Amino acid sequence: MKKIKTVFTLTATFLAAVLNAQEPQTTAPVAQPAALQKPQLPKVQEYGIGFSSLNSYSLQYRWGNESRLYRIQGNIGGLGSVGNTPNNSSTLHDTINNSSSSTNKTTTPINLNCGLSFSILKLKSVSEKFGFLYGGIFGLSYSINQSTSTGTTNNVYSINSGNSVNNNNSTTTTKRNSQIFTPSIGIALGAVYNINASFRLYAEIDPNIYYAYNNSTTNTTGSTTYPNAPNQNNTQTSNTLNPTNTFGLSGLSNSGASLTIVYRITK
Repeated sequence: MKKIKTVFTLTATFLAAVLNAQEPQTTAPVAQPAALQKPQLPKVQEYGIGFSSLNSYSLQYRWGNESRLYRIQGNIGGLGSVGNTPNNSSTLHDTINNSSSSTNKTTTPINLNCGLSFSILKLKSVSEKFGFLYGGIFGLSYSINQSTSTGTTNNVYSINSGNSVNNNNSTTTTKRNSQIFTPSIGIALGAVYNINASFRLYAEIDPNIYYAYNNSTTNTTGSTTYPNAPNQNNTQTSNTLNPTNTFGLSGLSNSGASLTIVYRITK
């Protein structure tokens, strides 16, 4: 009986040792040497002012790190000039029996464009001062143009011709209103120059594919008066709605290049 108990005890002890040896050993992970750890790039923020085509300006905010920046950009500019811009011209024709004179005047009270875009820019340094950038851009712009053209013609017939009753004054006023919505998608290609630790200068072009919807209306009013025959006076009015859709490529030339100076904050 004692032999049986001894054999049983030895067997149980052996089985316990085997099972304990088969259990997985858990150990704390070995810390990676500091020299092998990937360095964390410092976070940066940039506030900038951009210029393009001498008549378009932008305010920009960028954030990210030294290799990737996210950018939000708001643009505003004039398509030519903003305000009243009279364009006067006159002609005078004399013949034996009659003479005529005409005057044309054009004013542009509203003539501007604005837009908003979002970009993801990759930066590649080639030296301490210089680097390159590239990335994707999605933008939406809106432009509006209103103009008024007025033309006046005075026809005076010679009294000796016996047709003085046909003397007349005619005036034509044309009002044009154009609104253009333009979504676009493209890429940014450019270079960066580090002025110092706080200021940077960016130069880039932004070739893109765009779709433009132009909602254009034209209102024309013409009137003719006969000083010697008031009953012949008449007025005509016409309205034209001409919406158009356009697809195309833009920003492929350096004429649309932009320069941006930014103030940089590194954390």
